[in-house]
Amino acid sequence: MKRAAAAGLCAALLCGMCAPAYAADTAKPAQTTTTAQTEVKAPVKLSFDTLEKTVREGNVSIRSYQQTVESAEKTDVSDQYINKYFSLSQQIDAYDKQISSLKKSRDSIKDTDLRKTITAQISVLQATRDSLYQQYKDLDDDEDDAKDEQKKTVDSTRRQMQNNADTICLSAENNYISLASMQYSLAQTERSLQQLDRSIAQTKKQVALGIATKNTLSGLESQRELLAAQQKSAQTSADSLANTLAIQCGYPTGTEITIESLPEVTAEQLASIDYETDLAEALKNSYSIWSADDSVRKASDDYENDVTNNLHAYEAAKIQRDATEESVKSSFRKLYKTMQEKNTAMTAAQTDLAQAQKTFAVSQLQYNRGMISRIKFEEAQDTYTTAQETAENARTGLLTAYNNYQWAKRGVMTSAS
Repeated sequence: MKRAAAAGLCAALLCGMCAPAYAADTAKPAQTTTTAQTEVKAPVKLSFDTLEKTVREGNVSIRSYQQTVESAEKTDVSDQYINKYFSLSQQIDAYDKQISSLKKSRDSIKDTDLRKTITAQISVLQATRDSLYQQYKDLDDDEDDAKDEQKKTVDSTRRQMQNNADTICLSAENNYISLASMQYSLAQTERSLQQLDRSIAQTKKQVALGIATKNTLSGLESQRELLAAQQKSAQTSADSLANTLAIQCGYPTGTEITIESLPEVTAEQLASIDYETDLAEALKNSYSIWSADDSVRKASDDYENDVTNNLHAYEAAKIQRDATEESVKSSFRKLYKTMQEKNTAMTAAQTDLAQAQKTFAVSQLQYNRGMISRIKFEEAQDTYTTAQETAENARTGLLTAYNNYQWAKRGVMTSAS
């Protein structure tokens, strides 16, 4: 009990046996938080399947969030109540001594008016002493309330920091997918440039032989120049995104990273989706709804504890909570619809790709046998390349939509696109 602890502390101080309150702190070396990271020289290889684990372990902000939670958990409100018990007990003892002293002096006084004056002083001191004693008795309840509030503070801090960390992980995964898509496009662009180089070299020979015009060659060269400029711009964007991803994983700026191929969204994964069950899980885990619920709780506590007499604040918090739930439902429905649309688009793209592949195989055979012109062959080749790019974009689009949907079930909502 804090009263016993306060009494012991009081006795120790009176006997001169208690060390200064700061002694325990000064005995420990100062601890500092550092964000310095070991320089990574070799390329770092990342995998989508283990990316969340990598980010949670290495991200500087997430580590800071963990320290914030740990600091909140270590806060002990009981310490301040020991001081309050001690302070009140000292004040009560002082008033008891004054009252006792006045009573003794009053007993020896014969003057009636003076006795009345002293009696009045005793009454005032006794009233103050009784008020302090009531505060002393109320400290147990106050301490329990403070502990409850501290627990709520810790829970709130933990939930907020968890949501912040989850948001970083989701962002890193979406950046990973975007980077993979960029790298695929860059590879396609590089192949197109190589093809243009071959066409330009061949056209130069044809110009020399007089079977092709300089305008044709100039057109090809302009096309290559434009494509090379687009490639340079895309490479800059990819490098910037790769650097962002490296930082999200906790690596220093400029760390070279390589990424593995993206996972496929399997038919089994899509078949396991149950909208109603998933929605219930998303509502239960939603940070937005939790935060709105917490605001309702605080408004209710403030009203009940006379912190505020504004009942409208409590009613407004409840209305906001209901609106938040509807917003989460709407967002989740959009994510579900987007995932369905992306799945339909991928199915169509795969069908088109399969057909384009067959057509290209036939065209290639016909071209090799001299049955079709080069223009017809290149048209089939372009159609096949476009179908490949469309299928890849559809695949990454479905993965992004599926990943966002899964995170929404965990309580982290992102806009559907």
